[in-house]
Amino acid sequence: MFPHKAEGGETGAPCESSACARRRRYRPVLPSIIMGNVRSLPNKMDELAALTRHQREYRECSLLLFTEMWLTALTPDTAAELDGFHSPTGGQKQGERMRPYYLPREFTHALVVVVYVPPSANADAACDVLLSAVSRLQTQHPDALLLISGDFNHASPSSSLPKFTQYVTCHTRDNKTLDLFYANTKEAYHSLPLPPLGRADHNLVHLLPVYKTLVHRQPAVTRTVKKWSEEAEEALKDCFNTTLWDVFSDAHGEDIDSLTHCLTDYINFCVENTVPTRTVLELLQQQALDYPGH
Repeated sequence: MFPHKAEGGETGAPCESSACARRRRYRPVLPSIIMGNVRSLPNKMDELAALTRHQREYRECSLLLFTEMWLTALTPDTAAELDGFHSPTGGQKQGERMRPYYLPREFTHALVVVVYVPPSANADAACDVLLSAVSRLQTQHPDALLLISGDFNHASPSSSLPKFTQYVTCHTRDNKTLDLFYANTKEAYHSLPLPPLGRADHNLVHLLPVYKTLVHRQPAVTRTVKKWSEEAEEALKDCFNTTLWDVFSDAHGEDIDSLTHCLTDYINFCVENTVPTRTVLELLQQQALDYPGH
């Protein structure tokens, strides 16, 4: 589930101003997530509705990712409706589009995969199926943020997903960590345990984004630029007007390449000595805005 309001949020252009920071106060850089095994969702909707109304963790959550919801084709859509959220489970849909509040420029969009591996399933076969699906998504969307959440029971997909980081560090059932959360980027989330929903035997997990965007990780670049002005242009024109150009052609004769190199060096010399320069400090954000095609 994700909030209705998440569908009309900001695009990925970074913004450094304090005004933008205030507007995004509860809009994290990456989606904030509550995940876990709920062992039947319809009979817990009243509690979930109360949590989303009165508890900040749930109210400000971007995604609610649950397994073992026990929804069937005969379950009415109203059984999983939550005020302020949109559920992709209605009509047994397999995918939904959403537009997050904000997404760093380094990610084109976000993809979420929810997994449930039954205790009776073959762990190796389940990991192979997951790897196949994830590989297909990464081939189709190489620059997307890919999140994998689920109850894996006895399966351990970490070896099948070497480029993913697992972020659940708390126990989710007794002294075991059965519910796992993976992302294809490092230092993205911090996990905190939450009480089970209803009488479910799994704790929920709150994934808090701690990701530092590329624009904040890259150092500023110092570069020298020409400070063009009308005075500098007039001074350069005077330099060219007083130049004896015949001297160059007489010295190089019919050697066009040599003449071209000589004239280019002379013009650059005039520019260097006529047009003043200044040193500027350029952030990665400004580079991206100046060169949007990069």
